[in-house]
Amino acid sequence: MNRLRISPRLCQDIIVRLQSTTSTSTSLSSDIHIPNKIERGPTDILKALESTISRDYTAPHYKFHDDPYLTPLSRVQNRTFALAKESGKKAAMWIREEHRALFQHKVADPEIEAFVPPPIYTEESKVTEETLLNEISNAHVSNSIMIYDLLKGEVSVSTKLALLELLCFYNNSEPINTELLETRWFQHSEKRVKRNTWISRPQIDTLFEFLKTQEPVVKAAAYNALICGLAKYFHMENAWYLYMESQKDNIILSVEGYNAIISIVPLLAEGNTKPMIMVTEVYRTMAKSGIVPNIHTFNAALSVVASLKDKRIALEFTRTIFADITKCDLKPSLTTYFYTLQILRALDDAAYGSFMKILRSLKEENLIIQDARDLNFFVCAMEMASKQFCNRNAGEMINELLLTGDNYKFIGDAYRENLYYRNYLELILAMEDLETFFKLYNKLVPHVTIPEPTVMKAILKALQLHPADTATQYIPKLWSHMVMFSQLDREELLEDILHLMSVHCKPASDSPLNAQYADNALTVWNHVQTRNAERIQHTTMSSKVVGNIVLLLLRADNFDKTIEIISSLIKSPHLIIGTLTTECINEIFELCLTQTHVPAIFALLDYVISSNLEGAGEMARKLHQTVPLTSNQQNILTTLVGNDVLQLQVSDKN
Repeated sequence: MNRLRISPRLCQDIIVRLQSTTSTSTSLSSDIHIPNKIERGPTDILKALESTISRDYTAPHYKFHDDPYLTPLSRVQNRTFALAKESGKKAAMWIREEHRALFQHKVADPEIEAFVPPPIYTEESKVTEETLLNEISNAHVSNSIMIYDLLKGEVSVSTKLALLELLCFYNNSEPINTELLETRWFQHSEKRVKRNTWISRPQIDTLFEFLKTQEPVVKAAAYNALICGLAKYFHMENAWYLYMESQKDNIILSVEGYNAIISIVPLLAEGNTKPMIMVTEVYRTMAKSGIVPNIHTFNAALSVVASLKDKRIALEFTRTIFADITKCDLKPSLTTYFYTLQILRALDDAAYGSFMKILRSLKEENLIIQDARDLNFFVCAMEMASKQFCNRNAGEMINELLLTGDNYKFIGDAYRENLYYRNYLELILAMEDLETFFKLYNKLVPHVTIPEPTVMKAILKALQLHPADTATQYIPKLWSHMVMFSQLDREELLEDILHLMSVHCKPASDSPLNAQYADNALTVWNHVQTRNAERIQHTTMSSKVVGNIVLLLLRADNFDKTIEIISSLIKSPHLIIGTLTTECINEIFELCLTQTHVPAIFALLDYVISSNLEGAGEMARKLHQTVPLTSNQQNILTTLVGNDVLQLQVSDKN
């Protein structure tokens, strides 16, 4: 058996070194300092590991299969794939609730409530006040109401107050399940319509009337809960009435109650002076009651200022609000800056200095979410950098801030993400050369964002402003992305890219691009025909698109498909918007004449005559003069244009 042998001399050297090290450290400091314990969360290690990994822009999101045959490649496919995957979780939840008898075994100790089917309460259920408190803490609105009715209201005052707060906060809706991340991410996000959505419940009225008669603290809490709920669901008149009633009875609300009242001021008062007078009165009431404002108070005031039409008054009150924030030693949140940006929009270019100052101040901060409206900041900032200032440096500063740490959570949802990258791409497209833009485009598309049709249209329009040699190299990528992203139904995009292929970037007659462009044109035509065969309501095409398709096919000598398309223009004119232009018809005729393809010319003449367009006679005479026709072809030509036209040509020769 092998043994590790260490020489005595080596041991002696190690001991000497240790003694010298110990004596040196002892001489430096004889005290031992134990560092303070750092509280760690259960996922802190995972977050630390995640921070060591940079984003791979060449790979799809981890929720998708990293396989080119399975990875979704369009916006619709992304949404469908993610929601379909999450529907399995929904199905499991449904089975757990519908077949709860199958899930009574307890395999976890201690018990995991998320795995236990939620209870169902009936009129025969035996419930207690503790049961009600448990349902309130879990934010189960319907169960809480059922249990309260079963108990016939015989619960403590504190429980009644907790139930009132629950009903006012959620009103008639159950809270969104936080486990369904993809449903929340792809949920259609629009600006909340500021209309009354409050649903009155008899339990709310009963609880409030009872709590009004209790001690002052409970009474104030009841007023506060109901005012906040009414303001949240835009029942402005009742909220203001309760506020005035509370002031009449000298009831001191919490800071959240006053914030709620300030937030609905723009909906209660119009003009430039009355809203600010109302806000000032609420300020005075808070000061008189000894209520210290928080950052949400000033955010609500800024939302009022953002609704004012007078720029001078808005700026004056904005300065006052920021002075108050500093005076109260508060730190502005992203919502504070969001409303500030809304106010700065009205100043056009004069707001650039303040805009950049906000970005520089945020660069030094560790951003945390304090309000749902924090999610609007980055979208608003990038829109201003792109549309209002058109400044590349500002856009890059915003994007760098978004990608710092875990700030990407402020993007909010898929809708905001699309808006953000739309403005970002349009900004870079407007301010940089094509090479720089497409470096960014290749980095972001398709795994970070998929360009919207408006962005794709802007790119195609930009290509038309560059030389043909420069634009030609980007057409294949844009075309493949239009097919990949299911944008062949966008007529304005088809017009632009087909115009690039047929006019702006017209290849030489012997170029292999002619065959490639013809295949692209044929793809468009077949796509529309397939859709029309599958649907009752047919898809129409503009004459400009059809004309470019025909030209691209002719340049690749695809005469059979050309005749088919021109014939369809005659048979189904209702599917084509407008008629081919004279320039397009002449070019089609010249291409057919060069190749002496008489059937294609006959189809074109038939279209011109059936559409009552000019030029049929001239084309017929030129055909008769240039191409030797058979007797059968001569008869067809005579049938199309008449013998008079051809006789006129003969007389001219004589």
